Amino acid sequence: MPKSKIHTDLLIQFFSANPDQVFALSDLERLFIEKRQEWNLPPSMTSYTFLDMLRTRFSLSELRLRSHHYSSLILYAWEGKASPISVAIRIKKDGAFFSHGSAMWVHGLTEGHKDIFINKEQSPKPKNSSQLSQEGIDRAFGNHQRYSKLAYKYQDTRIVLLNGKYTGRLEVQQAQAPSGHLLDVTSIERTLVDITVRPGYSGGVPAALKAFRLARGRVSVIKLLGILKKLDYTYPYHQSIGFYLERAGYIEADQILAKGDGAKFDFYLSHGLDNPAFDPNWRVFFPKRLK
Repeated sequence: MPKSKIHTDLLIQFFSANPDQVFALSDLERLFIEKRQEWNLPPSMTSYTFLDMLRTRFSLSELRLRSHHYSSLILYAWEGKASPISVAIRIKKDGAFFSHGSAMWVHGLTEGHKDIFINKEQSPKPKNSSQLSQEGIDRAFGNHQRYSKLAYKYQDTRIVLLNGKYTGRLEVQQAQAPSGHLLDVTSIERTLVDITVRPGYSGGVPAALKAFRLARGRVSVIKLLGILKKLDYTYPYHQSIGFYLERAGYIEADQILAKGDGAKFDFYLSHGLDNPAFDPNWRVFFPKRLK
């Protein structure tokens, strides 16, 4: 298989034109079929020897993503220089979207994105018909938030795959990230709801409060509360949202909207709070360091 017979200039041009693109093995197998004639690949070449050639004679590098709880994931990139967000895009399954801390980053509600969050929704489930009680709330939020174990490490970034509540991709839209990538991501209002429900995926309660502050003047509180109602959570997250609105300096009219469903129970800004402070207005326990 003399090297001169292969149109190496076209092959290199293809990969060099998209140096941040990440490939799975299936992508390279499809590329082998699609480009076989254009690149004048030998008839005797198989997809296996094609991959071997790209790795040994050209600049295709293997990216091995490790997980504490799952098998490693192997992907490929030209010269091994792919960005974490491009790796996450390739890991993302059909219908999945960027959410929580990643959506905060896209919408300018946080500076960094050390952890990347990809949400693949569960299938629809019957509504929980159990009655809400103070005892049940105290018991549920007395424990720490459960975190997804399906996470991969790439460079200095953790890529976390979430198995979120079924919403029919409610308020998922395309937006351009600061990196220039075009992503499927939750809207700014849906993002604020999501980080209220799971602050652990946003950097914690202080980061969630900062996000509400940075979003002030850019969001519709009516829309935000409408999204919360459509998501139909069992717990009274409108109290948490009201707390954030007040602390983030939203106008009184917005705060009044959050009070629409009242405050029948004492609630918690996050799971596992240790010796928290209490806001009697919203009947919400919160970390003392916010005072």
